[in-house]
Amino acid sequence: MTDQQIQTVLLSLLRSGLWASSKSDGLAALSPAEWNALYTYAQQHTIEGIVFDGLQRIPAELLPPRALLLKWAARLDQIERHNRKMAAVIKDQLEQFELAGIRAVLLKGLGVAACYEVPEHRISGDVDWYFAGGRAFRKANAMMEKQGISLLHTAGLSAEYCWQGIVVEHHQRMFDIHNPFCFSYLNRLQEQYPFETLKQDFAGLTLTLPSPILMMLQVNAHILKHLLSFGLGIRQLCDAARVYHTYRNAVDGKTLEAIYQRLGILPWIHLLHAVLLKYIGLPAASLPFPIPEGTDADWMMQEVWRSGNFGFFDERFEGAQAGVAGERKQAGMRIWSNVKRYFRYAPMEALSFPVVQFISKYSHLKL
Repeated sequence: MTDQQIQTVLLSLLRSGLWASSKSDGLAALSPAEWNALYTYAQQHTIEGIVFDGLQRIPAELLPPRALLLKWAARLDQIERHNRKMAAVIKDQLEQFELAGIRAVLLKGLGVAACYEVPEHRISGDVDWYFAGGRAFRKANAMMEKQGISLLHTAGLSAEYCWQGIVVEHHQRMFDIHNPFCFSYLNRLQEQYPFETLKQDFAGLTLTLPSPILMMLQVNAHILKHLLSFGLGIRQLCDAARVYHTYRNAVDGKTLEAIYQRLGILPWIHLLHAVLLKYIGLPAASLPFPIPEGTDADWMMQEVWRSGNFGFFDERFEGAQAGVAGERKQAGMRIWSNVKRYFRYAPMEALSFPVVQFISKYSHLKL
């Protein structure tokens, strides 16, 4: 069986787990070696928890070997324990922020996981807090530094540190939109769709999330940022699909389409939507607006397959993460290649991304 055929089976199991469906389009019997290859793909794209849910819905005779199933079940237990630990960290930090009078908005992570059929099986990497305004951002950073925590300032006007074994990031920008001519417009959007419109009770505390329309924009802009840099895993595509589906009746499609158009990314959004429909299984009724006829996004999905989670598994640039002498050169080549690839679909983002990333990497000032 070819790699493409194994990928087809993987996507079939992914769709089954993601949508709690028993449909088995593309499903086929695999050899032990092919099952191991499929499991490796699932790991590279951080979707092994969702795919495991899909395994529960296929005939017993098509299941992987017992040894792999046991290994997979152990991995699932790790994912669940990590998510519980992350939830505890969020609660702990939320208490501290509230006591200090700092309003923190949770981005991605467990907030997006709540949109899944089985939230605890979505792999969450780190905790992302957004602080509206530079003052709140600096206050939150200072609060951590007073506790002896060392912060690393990163590109994108953010700060990163480790809290109880969990990576935490502070952001002073909600959206990964790099076109400076859009910054004031993005600020107006936050005023128009305030965070208080969507809250969840979190262990007795109020966990604030972006409003549905801002969550859609935030998740999708984050995907574009990673495509412009080193690539992304299929799990990020699952996030976009589940957010669309969960809030399909809470957002006006024409309004969202106009926002994408104003930001100059609508042609790329059409590509994303095509991928979500064809490969991830998003129901057409859950799309906020229709895709133009003839939209071909197969090439973009192939880029996702090649790069793996955040580009760590791209064989075309093997060794770029190993600290070799050519690492910086290869990183630049990869970004430049992606900028050229997506310029046609999001020109201002493609041009602005490397510039803003470079400037923000060496500046703690708010752009």
